[in-house]
Amino acid sequence: MAEEDDLFTQLTGRVVIVGVGDLRHGDDGAGVLVAEVLKELAIENVIDSGSSPELDTWRLREMCPDTVVFVDATDIKCDAGAVAILRPSDLCKRGFDTHRAPLRLTMEYLESELACKCFLVAIQPKNVGLGAIMCDEVRSSALHVARILAMVVRTASGDKVIKR
Repeated sequence: MAEEDDLFTQLTGRVVIVGVGDLRHGDDGAGVLVAEVLKELAIENVIDSGSSPELDTWRLREMCPDTVVFVDATDIKCDAGAVAILRPSDLCKRGFDTHRAPLRLTMEYLESELACKCFLVAIQPKNVGLGAIMCDEVRSSALHVARILAMVVRTASGDKVIKR
């Protein structure tokens, strides 16, 4: 898979993974699920940011990352569960309101202030309605992304890879 190769070559140095989303909104919880699985696998430097990753920039600053990987359900105009790896410039600038900054703005801020690289692992949602249940396609993709990220982070840190 090309995305996996991209991850292996792009994620360098101290990697921090940030799960973004809300489990109460079905597929929107994909990033949070990834963060939960990585924590269960004892992967270090994982943040469950919920629906406001901009509020965790202080935590990221303290972790001194070289690379930050956000994982979020994002409309990438594909079938449910499709995965894409995006850079900040791939995201739109619109969407800012008084309660939540666009993820692109947060990523650009981190790259500027911390001199780190930021990526978004985007998972195409099917249903993000309040009270919806995560669909099988998105759940499967989120678990696959978690396994890949665990492998990449363990490989980068020299840890033994444990397959589930």
